[in-house]
Amino acid sequence: MAQIRLLIADDDGVILAIFGEGLRKVGYEVIEVNSGEAALKVAVEKQIDLVILDVDMPGMSGIDTACKMKELNVPVVFLSAHDCSKIVEAAAAEGALSYVVKPIDVAKLIPTIKVALKRAEDLQELKNTEGRLISALDTGKMVNVVIGIIMERDRITRDEAFELLRRNARSKQCKVRDVAMDMINALETLNQLTPGRSPAGGSRR
Repeated sequence: MAQIRLLIADDDGVILAIFGEGLRKVGYEVIEVNSGEAALKVAVEKQIDLVILDVDMPGMSGIDTACKMKELNVPVVFLSAHDCSKIVEAAAAEGALSYVVKPIDVAKLIPTIKVALKRAEDLQELKNTEGRLISALDTGKMVNVVIGIIMERDRITRDEAFELLRRNARSKQCKVRDVAMDMINALETLNQLTPGRSPAGGSRR
């Protein structure tokens, strides 16, 4: 199993040293930086499993850095010396998986990291599932359009139209979706060559 890589961003060198050393001792790979800008550079160049960000840093703040991390799909945990509801709300708005108030004992931070990593994994799986569902829905819509075209053209039932489509795909040794896509592309090309036709194949009124 690959070693989990953590990125810690804090302008306090003492905190970086303590956290970095403590987290390495329990098996994490740790990269330490002292600014939000440096954290973003590392996140772009390397695969990071979790970023631990100090909220108050000179230059780019932790909140602004988290906003950019979200665009990179990198999960974030915040560190702060302040237990302020506005900061907590801002952190949550940027997708922070946890918010930890200093001073922090490394041993107490480890469970937070584990929970954040698991939650990040669950969220990524949810996104992947959503993507697969959207793809499946798009595929279903496309196949249904082609089945409708075949039904209208040949005056046959839906089952008969689908069987024709399936048989054609099998003869070409490809998926039904691919055959449907080819038919739609061919229809679009034909419509472009035929004056008075809409892209869907119907006549303009």
